[in-house]
Amino acid sequence: MTPDELHQKLAAYDQAVRAAGNSDRSLPAGERWALGVAAPQLAEHAPSDRINPTCTGCPGEPWPCSKANGAMVMADPRYN
Repeated sequence: MTPDELHQKLAAYDQAVRAAGNSDRSLPAGERWALGVAAPQLAEHAPSDRINPTCTGCPGEPWPCSKANGAMVMADPRYN
């Protein structure tokens, strides 16, 4: 992964974490459900650092792992 790609993935992760923390009851039920599923996955599969990250939930695996990628998609309002 290039440094630019890593920067984009970390920015997407940060945005997903912010979105997953949204407990606004006015959100549609489906969106609240997706955020509720994404939040623990984002926490469990966080990057170990911001320079050369590995997945904290998948020992020895590069970050983002497939679970982190999936959780980022679930937390993205464009897809849920």
